Amino acid sequence: MPRLVSPLKISSLTLALVWAPLVLAQEVAVPTPRAASSAPSLDVEVPDVALVDQTGREVKLWTDLVRGHTVAINFIFTRCKTICSPMTATVARVQKELGPRSNVRFISITLDVANDTPERMARFAEPFKPGPGWSFLTGEPAKVKEALVALGGYVPDKEAHRPTVLVGNAVSNTWTRVDGLGSPSAILSAIREVQAASAGPTELGPQARDAAAQDAAAAKYFTNTELVDQHGKTHRFYEDLVRGRKVLINFAFTACKGACSPITKHLTQVQEKLGGRVGKDITMITLSVDPANDTPKSLGTFTKKLGVQPGWYFLTGARENITLVLKKLGGYVDDPDAHNTTLLIGDSATGMWVKSPAMARVENIVYAVEHLNDPR
Repeated sequence: MPRLVSPLKISSLTLALVWAPLVLAQEVAVPTPRAASSAPSLDVEVPDVALVDQTGREVKLWTDLVRGHTVAINFIFTRCKTICSPMTATVARVQKELGPRSNVRFISITLDVANDTPERMARFAEPFKPGPGWSFLTGEPAKVKEALVALGGYVPDKEAHRPTVLVGNAVSNTWTRVDGLGSPSAILSAIREVQAASAGPTELGPQARDAAAQDAAAAKYFTNTELVDQHGKTHRFYEDLVRGRKVLINFAFTACKGACSPITKHLTQVQEKLGGRVGKDITMITLSVDPANDTPKSLGTFTKKLGVQPGWYFLTGARENITLVLKKLGGYVDDPDAHNTTLLIGDSATGMWVKSPAMARVENIVYAVEHLNDPR
């Protein structure tokens, strides 16, 4: 595939774009976490093995699911007649209690890879109504075993497994185990303690230190400025839309008589090709360059007309808020008609960003997203 641009690997998240250089501080104060108080912190190294979720999509355990998030991980198998269903029901109550804006990822890994296909995992999960951000994982036996061993879930006899939920945060390197058959409040408490630990002092391992530095730099740069989407929902820009995901970002306005509608229609094909990943580990963002006129209602009409699907956020808001974000990304213009038509593709966790013409071939854009962090 012809490269869209020479990729830019950024140290401490320096985002350098030819039309508007954007530089982040390369030295950041790394938040040093303390262990959760309910139990001693565990030493966990999450392998970046490729597994398969309940939709049949391949995901990497560290890169796609754990990095940048607090996670709750348990171990189940679909033919289990004892603890697996009640434990999953408890975890489902925890996810519901945290609500849809939670940044917590839930992961259930099979102990019976010989029988648990993605389809069976999906059927097992269905009665519990898991929300977005909950992955039921299977895959190649060796890779599943590697994950189970690393996370402390492996047992030679699956029937003898314990109802354990591993709660942790890889940024702070804080991990603890909770009884999955206890009350949901115990798991919620562990999650909140692990989240709080990311703000306290302790020693980080090299992997966690790098991730913490990258996250701190990204949060400082992108900011948690509040913007409003086409449905009227308010989002914190970094934490809700950028952190822990690959992102595609472009600029448009609803009264545009030129490129905006064709570009949006073109990018709906990109969204279709990326499939169910959009809204999970990939976010699509269009920032209005005309916040004085682009209301959530007008953005909603615009997106409905052009076939935009969930997982793609068209953002407006107070002029000072959206101007701040536009300037950070090199998208601010005094005259909306003069806005640029570049597509930014990036991963704040790795600091890798590339730019592409928004009307580049769909296959090229999709390839750039899927292979963004490949070694060059």
